[in-house]
Amino acid sequence: MPTQISGAEFLAARHRALLADEQRCGKTLAAILAADKIEAKRIVVVTTASGRPGWRRAFQNEQKIKRSVGIVGVEKQAALADVTIGSWQNATIDRLSPRGRDLIILDESHYAKSPEAKRTVGVYGKFVSDGANVISSAALVTPKDRVWCLSATPAPHDLSDLWCMLRALTPDRLRAREDRWPDVVKYEDFRRRYCITRPKKLSPWRTISVVIGSRNEAELRNRVGDFMLRRTQKDIGIRRPIYETMPLIVDADPLKSSDKGKILDAAQRGDTRDLDMLLGPLRRITGEIKAPAIVDAAREELDSGLDKLVIMRWHSSVGETIRNGLWGYGVASIDGSTSPAERERALASFADPKGPRVFDAQIAACGESVDMSAARELWFAETVFSPAMMAQAALRITNINQQRNCCVKVCTLENSIDDALQASLMRLWTGIRAVVQ
Repeated sequence: MPTQISGAEFLAARHRALLADEQRCGKTLAAILAADKIEAKRIVVVTTASGRPGWRRAFQNEQKIKRSVGIVGVEKQAALADVTIGSWQNATIDRLSPRGRDLIILDESHYAKSPEAKRTVGVYGKFVSDGANVISSAALVTPKDRVWCLSATPAPHDLSDLWCMLRALTPDRLRAREDRWPDVVKYEDFRRRYCITRPKKLSPWRTISVVIGSRNEAELRNRVGDFMLRRTQKDIGIRRPIYETMPLIVDADPLKSSDKGKILDAAQRGDTRDLDMLLGPLRRITGEIKAPAIVDAAREELDSGLDKLVIMRWHSSVGETIRNGLWGYGVASIDGSTSPAERERALASFADPKGPRVFDAQIAACGESVDMSAARELWFAETVFSPAMMAQAALRITNINQQRNCCVKVCTLENSIDDALQASLMRLWTGIRAVVQ
């Protein structure tokens, strides 16, 4: 059954909440509309570095209450603006805003999932005695603040990723309730209750506990209760993209090696550390071999009537080949070195029907908080081994106003280990999407 309550209504009715709508369901707009509903004037937004210009534009275009907007690290007087926008890289009280704010919005709140991480401590405070106490005197969030968390992947790795947010914002949900729910205020108690772990030997002298699964999921859902709202794209009428591989014919296969079996086995296990170690520089070489063939295929599609195309990649050398090969069609581009102002110009130009027809997008820089729905087709020239990152990136071309069927293609080297590897990764990715819907 579709969820009837809107994201804005959900947030406006709560002092603290998690809006966990799927990607491209309008969490940013929902938060701004909710802020208007409660007449919040002084607002702090913590988001990704790439998400900052999008939030500024959204406030400027969508807010009904007049507020000034400033980005920390870009405008000198950003801390004096009504809406202060900072990134998780500088999520500390002294860099964002003085006291007296009406609302704190933690966009991509899963960035504060590790209890000892600097950004987690900067936002929520220091967890002492395994979380029995929280020292928040120097943190961004104080016990009285209204806080809304936004994340399509609130537990990107395992259920213990939820603990910091729940412990800091709604600790009563972690306390014992009658005989049904044990006390899981402490981090290790929470982890033992909701995660399956096993020891992993790092060296003859060091063994750590790693999470390999989850347990008591229904109980945790009941604990979280109305603190969280999650809607899928289907719930709000967004069409899901079609996913497929796109084999390319080339002469070389750099991945033919004695490690072929190990690589496929690691992919099937979802062991990203082993994949990175086994593939190493071969990932860049594979991308460079595929890039010219991708350029040829893109030219054919664009000459045959495809209006716009997003090509996502990882390595700068692959992006350079794509930009040089498709420059005649107009190319917008964003990577890790792109400034916030340049990002805004690139996205705005691509959204213009008369603007560039190709978008060269570095996955880490464009995987979150950007709208590329001017295109209905997205190609992965290269992939990463994180299902959550791939899922986020793939949905950059979808939104509520996208009326066309979208298509996401993963480019592979035909009949190579790369072809088999990407097919294996897509099966894992598809399975994860099926569970999370």
